[in-house]
Amino acid sequence: MEVKILEVSSKELKRALIKSGNKNKLPGINENWFFNFKKHASAAKLKAFILVREDTPAVIEGCLIYSVHETYGPFMNYLEVAPHNKGLTGKYKYVACCLIAFACGLAFEAEGSDKGILTFQAYGKNATSQKKLETLYQMRYGAKMNPWGYMEIHPDESKRLNALYLNREA
Repeated sequence: MEVKILEVSSKELKRALIKSGNKNKLPGINENWFFNFKKHASAAKLKAFILVREDTPAVIEGCLIYSVHETYGPFMNYLEVAPHNKGLTGKYKYVACCLIAFACGLAFEAEGSDKGILTFQAYGKNATSQKKLETLYQMRYGAKMNPWGYMEIHPDESKRLNALYLNREA
């Protein structure tokens, strides 16, 4: 899927792709990522996706692991932007936004009563960073905390995110 991410230095939108990730070539802790995507993507029912710039397809800008959980339905297992995209000094913005919107789109393809609801858990390095991340998901993506302690993005917000980040014209 074609998307656009913002290059911070030029303030220009750059063409990027979200595509299936080769489970053997996913980033990990050895490359300064927080999650070990190679390890976490090894289960049979998990699908890995990467976001890359069209003109630099060997450089992973962000990674997502998605599944359909037997209890929670469409589930974003892991999400992370590349180390060079983190924080105020990050090279590209909208990487996580595009991947989350993509996962929301996948949630509409799922069967069952959870169709269109994306469930996930915010992972932080400690309780304080996790709370900040949960607040970010609530403010930026319209996520809500469910009674079991997981976060959810519901269909109306999923559609809004899809329109904002996946169907961007300019």
